[in-house]
Amino acid sequence: MRSATATGSAVARAGRPWVLFLLLLAAGMPPCPSVRADDEPARADGQYLAREWLTDDGLPHNAVNAVVRDSKGFLWLGTMGGLARFDGSNFVEFPLPADMTADGFNIRALAVDDDDSLLMITANNQVVRLRDGEFNLHPVNATLPRGSLLDLGVGANRSLWIGLASPAAIVRWHNGVTTVFGANVGVKRRSGRFMFVRGKNGATWMAGGDFLAWHDEDGLHRHTGRAGRSLFIAPSRSGGLWIAAREHLARLENGNWRVVLSGQGWPAAQIGIQDMFEDTTGALWIATRRDGVFRLVDGTLETVLVPVRRERVLSIMDDIEGNIWLGMNGGGLVRLKPKHHVLLNQSAGLPQEISSSVCEDDTGALWCANQAGGLVRVKDGRVDIAATVPVERNFYANNVCVDRPAGRVWVGTISGLYSTPVNGPWVLRREACEGCNVQTLFLAGNGDLWLSWNSARLGVLRDGVLREFTADDGFPGSRVASIGERAGGEIWVGLENGALFRLAGGKLVEEPIPPAARFARLHALLTDAENRLWIGTSNGLLLWRGARSRLFTRADGLPDDIINQIVIDDNSRLWASSRRGIFHLPLAQLTAAADAPGRALTPVLLGRDDDLDGVAGFLGAQPMAWKGRDGRVWMVTYRGVAGLDPIGPVEKRAPLPVHIDRATVDGVAMKLAPGEELRTGAQPRQLELEFAALNFSTPDRTRMRRMLEGFDVGWVDAGRERFCVYPHLPPGRYVFRVEASDGENRWADGQASLAIVVPPAWWQTWWTRAGFLLVFAALVALLARAGSNHLLKRKLKRLQQENALERERARIARDLHDDLGGRMTRIGFVADRLHRKVEDPEQKEQLGRLAAQSRYLIEDLEGIIWTVNPQNDSWQRLAAYISRYAHSHLRDTGILCTVDGASDIPDQPISPDVRHHLLAIAKEALNNMLKHSQASRASLSLAAEGGIFRMRLHDDGRGFDSAAAERDDGNGLVNMRARMAEVGGRIDIMSRPGEGTDIVVDVPMQYRPPPVRQAAGKPHPPRCPSP
Repeated sequence: MRSATATGSAVARAGRPWVLFLLLLAAGMPPCPSVRADDEPARADGQYLAREWLTDDGLPHNAVNAVVRDSKGFLWLGTMGGLARFDGSNFVEFPLPADMTADGFNIRALAVDDDDSLLMITANNQVVRLRDGEFNLHPVNATLPRGSLLDLGVGANRSLWIGLASPAAIVRWHNGVTTVFGANVGVKRRSGRFMFVRGKNGATWMAGGDFLAWHDEDGLHRHTGRAGRSLFIAPSRSGGLWIAAREHLARLENGNWRVVLSGQGWPAAQIGIQDMFEDTTGALWIATRRDGVFRLVDGTLETVLVPVRRERVLSIMDDIEGNIWLGMNGGGLVRLKPKHHVLLNQSAGLPQEISSSVCEDDTGALWCANQAGGLVRVKDGRVDIAATVPVERNFYANNVCVDRPAGRVWVGTISGLYSTPVNGPWVLRREACEGCNVQTLFLAGNGDLWLSWNSARLGVLRDGVLREFTADDGFPGSRVASIGERAGGEIWVGLENGALFRLAGGKLVEEPIPPAARFARLHALLTDAENRLWIGTSNGLLLWRGARSRLFTRADGLPDDIINQIVIDDNSRLWASSRRGIFHLPLAQLTAAADAPGRALTPVLLGRDDDLDGVAGFLGAQPMAWKGRDGRVWMVTYRGVAGLDPIGPVEKRAPLPVHIDRATVDGVAMKLAPGEELRTGAQPRQLELEFAALNFSTPDRTRMRRMLEGFDVGWVDAGRERFCVYPHLPPGRYVFRVEASDGENRWADGQASLAIVVPPAWWQTWWTRAGFLLVFAALVALLARAGSNHLLKRKLKRLQQENALERERARIARDLHDDLGGRMTRIGFVADRLHRKVEDPEQKEQLGRLAAQSRYLIEDLEGIIWTVNPQNDSWQRLAAYISRYAHSHLRDTGILCTVDGASDIPDQPISPDVRHHLLAIAKEALNNMLKHSQASRASLSLAAEGGIFRMRLHDDGRGFDSAAAERDDGNGLVNMRARMAEVGGRIDIMSRPGEGTDIVVDVPMQYRPPPVRQAAGKPHPPRCPSP
């Protein structure tokens, strides 16, 4: 087997397998060309992704002189344009005061002093301290010698070390004492920079030029022996010291000097070292002025490619997550992040850029259907291309799958089905479907090979015999998109047109699709460990459960509705490819949301931080996604076959650190001390809180939520916001909480909190409120007393008026009885006596009518007197009067009248207007009965029950059409209804021709005092009932 590098000509030749086949046969070699992808190994180990931040992203200046990390994990950047702090997402600038920027904004050097302060050398040639957001000049400035301050470090016991140039010197400041080390101790030339390292046992190491020394409690000690020229030093995590010189790279540990690299293996003279440090894995990183970054791992010096526009590195540092950060001389801030994916394409040695199918065999070799490039095998960085026998000019591989038990690789092409042994020789042989375009391959658990071809045919290959499914077998003759298998060997087939079939008894039976996905195209079928069936469709991700199926879409939180490929990894994550790229989310999150409509999903979309922004998945063949033996997920994309490193379980990932950064009350910054509460002034107009989450690996996925306990009813989604404002907080105690998530909805254990106390103003204190309450109660009592007295006076006046009215009514009744009644009686007596004496018939008749009319008038007068008399203002007296009136009115009329219930009416007060209207209705009804009914019997029933007085008058007369009477009656029935409406009562008249008449009156018995009507100081006389 011939091996070669992946040059352009080799790739071009690999794209023509038939030419290779002839050449290899002529050379006597096996017909399987191979290339070696040395520049792009199959695994991502040792590779890094670079991302840069520039001024457009918020960086103060693209020249970054220094990068340091504080105790909280923030990165601090000293740039030509000033100082900034970085949390992975946002730059926060800390502008120097105007009196410290007379010579510019350049920050030459940075050093972390302690947990709360940062030291820097400014363009003014001064050492400045930043503590709690305030800049102050360091006391060392008053004792510094003349010279340019260029380097800065903090040594043992928080001693301050400064490197100077012109002349070269090293300054130590500790507890107010300044010591200068110059040429007298061997500090002659700076050469590059001075570096300071805090060592063991209270020692501080320093180096610069050819000077290497340490300082302890006994003073300064220069290292004996020749250390080299242009020295740089860095601490080792084991407690030793790295020393880089032009001549060699050495390690000093426990007093033992060991040269690690030298001679041709150490190119320091050519690269120009600028900075170096050792990471958490023990690898030494070296930043250079001319050749980017180098990395020493296990004694081997590697070049780390930095694909940025400018390669001069001024500073290098790692973050709390292990990423490497480079301060560039004009190239901004660059992050080197371990690469967790690989792309198999032409750059990796494959003949063609795109493969349409991928799978893996038991040896860990990856097989790719590389379209016009044929069948490609990739293992350990070696790319082998299978040949065909006989040689075919237009060989085009659509898909590939491995029969592991049989040790065979199946390949579907545009010209038929082929196979080759897993272990070689990798020569393809045609097996079936000659001349057919094979589009789908699926190997069942029992070894059956399912395939579809020519966009409308489906079959299964068993023991070398191909059985085709037709309409008689339930297959409708449409293009097959995907084939899957559930427990028990149950085969499922998804068609592009959206139909889903299950194999039962050798026949394909169509299964229902939920309405939301009824017209969707089915792209991929997958069964998980719980035998659930997942389907990628053009309308979303479908969890098929029969009638309980659930379709997840963008409305549920998915990045896209078009799902091309799906696969599940070893940690129960579902990976999917879509138009927007590749994303993943836990299966448990999906299954929980399936039974809880409205619960949002939080998938992780691979993007710019993964160098996979917009990598869309391929569509049209099967299999297109695969889980490897090592846990890696493989997917075919338009940039090649993407291999994605496995991700650990969600519960094992560290939460994002969160910090509450700054608090201002009414524009005034407040000091935040750990563990202490924040006390505002009384009645704060505005409380503003700033917070940050540290996420250096995947900052674009950072989501935050916040809650002010005592104010917010629940968590508030802050998204990418890093501040919030609370206006006009009432007095009380609050707790502000903030949490961050990296996209997998893991909020717990990463919470920051701040207790906030808003004191009350003097008028909001309890004693002030108690005083206000007492005063208010006293005022209420006074007002209540005054109001009560006023009401009592009004009531007394009303009673006096009512008594005066009743006395007036009684006087009128007596006057009517004594005066008018007596005169009417005399008129009747005289008329009756004359009637008996005269003989003239005409006079006799007129005198008789006069006597009769006088009697009627006397009766009416008695009724008026009874009505006016206040002693009769009771329901019982009204009932008795109506009874007497009915007997009297119907006497000698031929109508036999019976009355019952009058004696059962209670002796309760009745208002005059109610009594007046009831008596008028009774008289009107009796008159109508006498005039029109032609009845022989009548009954009057009176009752009081439930606070309702009921009067029922019935006769057995000729009756009438009550509906017609309502329309045609003049004022009689209308007047009766109007009277009842005035007193809140009701009257019902029921009658039919020939069936008599029923009149029912219901009136509430609740007493309502009569209104007092007064004019000119004299009461009006009461109204009299109508005759």
